[in-house]
Amino acid sequence: MNNVTAGIIGGVAATLIATSAMVFATRGEKEEDKVAATRTECTQERVVTNKQWGANSVVGTVLGGAAGAAIGHQIGGGSGKDAATAAGAVGGAYVGNKVAREKYPDQEVSYREKCREVPAG
Repeated sequence: MNNVTAGIIGGVAATLIATSAMVFATRGEKEEDKVAATRTECTQERVVTNKQWGANSVVGTVLGGAAGAAIGHQIGGGSGKDAATAAGAVGGAYVGNKVAREKYPDQEVSYREKCREVPAG
C-alpha cells in the first residue's frame, strides 16, 4: 500500500468518525427530550355563593311590620288609630326588609387561589 492510498483511507476514516460523532451528539437533543422551564402563576378568583333566597328578608319584613304596627297603634285615637297602625305596619315592614337585606345578604362572597403552570420566560 502506498502513501496516497494510506492517506485516502485515513481521510475517509477520519470523516466517518467525525460524522458519527456529530450524528450521536445531535441525536440526544430531540424535542421530546428537552424539558421546558415552567413557573407557577397564581391568581385570586372571586366566588359568589347564593344562599336560600329571601329567608332573611322575609323575617325582617314580618318583624319590622309587627314592630311598626305596635308603634303606630300607640299614636292617634279613634279612626286615626287604625290608619296609624296600618301606616306603622307598612313603614316597619319596609325598614325591616331594608335592614335584613343589608345585614344578612342573600349572597356570600369569598376568594380562592387558582394556580397553573406557565412557560418561564
